[in-house]
Amino acid sequence: MKKTIVIYDDTCKPNQEIASITGGKTYGQTIFKRVTLKDRMKEEISRCKTVGTFLVYDNPEEEEKLKRELINEKGKGGGQSVVYLYSNFGLADTHEFQTILTKAAYVEQTYVALCDEKLAAAVFSDIDTALEALDLLQTRRMQALQIENHAFTDLSVLGNFLNFITSGFDARFFNALAGDEHTVTKRSTKIEKIKAEYNFYYLLPDNMKMWFVMPYDYKEDAQGASYTMERFHMTDIAIRFVHGAVSTQELSDILDKLFYFINLRKKKAVDEKQAKAVSDDLYLKKVRSRMKELAAFPQYHYFNTLIEMGTEYDSIDDILRHYEMLYEKVNSLFPQANTNELVIGHGDLCFSNILYSREASLLKLIDPKGAVTEGELYTDMYYDLAKLSHSICGCYDFFNSGLFQITMDRDMKLMLSVDTDARPYIRIFQQYLQENGFVYTKVRLLEASLFLSMLPYHMDQPGKVFGFLLNAIRILQEVEQECTRI
Repeated sequence: MKKTIVIYDDTCKPNQEIASITGGKTYGQTIFKRVTLKDRMKEEISRCKTVGTFLVYDNPEEEEKLKRELINEKGKGGGQSVVYLYSNFGLADTHEFQTILTKAAYVEQTYVALCDEKLAAAVFSDIDTALEALDLLQTRRMQALQIENHAFTDLSVLGNFLNFITSGFDARFFNALAGDEHTVTKRSTKIEKIKAEYNFYYLLPDNMKMWFVMPYDYKEDAQGASYTMERFHMTDIAIRFVHGAVSTQELSDILDKLFYFINLRKKKAVDEKQAKAVSDDLYLKKVRSRMKELAAFPQYHYFNTLIEMGTEYDSIDDILRHYEMLYEKVNSLFPQANTNELVIGHGDLCFSNILYSREASLLKLIDPKGAVTEGELYTDMYYDLAKLSHSICGCYDFFNSGLFQITMDRDMKLMLSVDTDARPYIRIFQQYLQENGFVYTKVRLLEASLFLSMLPYHMDQPGKVFGFLLNAIRILQEVEQECTRI
């Protein structure tokens, strides 16, 4: 049986509409569900036992290099077949795609796979035939016997691209999302959680409902509960932010809307004791509880060793003690930030839960924390701001997309780098906080609490968890410096 060479052509640049989402990156560089489309395609191809080599062609000026690679593969012998793929075609049906790959090892002539009458893939019986066709492939004028298929979707069509990329809701493991062109249905075995999310909307004051996607058709059965929502063909801000497609001007436009929502939130006066209890529950007790959960994982001791060796801290407990000290210090230094009021909050106001269309100037919030009673709607005034901060200042979505690195310097100290320069965005966020009467230093401290409290919930990716830890340290050090200036 012949082995198959797969060539992934990533030279096609997205049009202006799609580039506004991906920041001008190629289709293969576009991140979908935390993985680039190129790596996702490579992973899918690796499942086929008949594929031997995966080649990436991402620079039109390197055609000769591609030819040399193919000739080199020919020199290895074996009479390999070749599959040529275009990165602007995503996978609509992986089963059909696997069938194309498997059959490619047995073909005796050239075939093409079309999608909406456009060339999506070509299959060659041998390397020489593929080499002869390279010019036709690169101009997409290849013609041959057609393979009937539904394996691909044309991502160069904006509607298809939005359908594809917005199907990547980052649902937790206990959730399942399904839908069609018009609706999305969210289902979970956790009935109380789904019921709380559904009830949240109907408990809101009327003047806040416009910001949220309305749920309907709540159902319960033996397998769990579900509700349905209208599907908005808009990307969440996180997708565009990690692709560098959100300009500072657009962030200002988004923050105009978000701070309108933040100031619109209904308030409830409480006594000082109750306000402090709510704050302490969110920012002290929850963090302590999550640290105990983290300690139960086998990687915890490994984390501690790395922290002691590569940072100024002795252990994770030492980080927690520093956070608790700063929590008391910030509350003391900025008494104006401690109000005896609670507000109705979204509860998870990060970029991945904010849908935004720049063209329509439309913003919608999804996946609120949920509530069963009106009292459960209320939270600390700073909580939504801390959630916003961990997307803008803390680069949370870059960690989720794997766009960070942990290295060691010459003094054996650990260094965290994130694949973005957040400073221009942070300055804009600072300005909005100041203009609306919020204390930036407190927001950053509470943001650190979020990174610490989410650690045990991401232990399926220990490297990301350790990145969160180092990021929390960086935030604490910044807050410490701000406090010493006062």
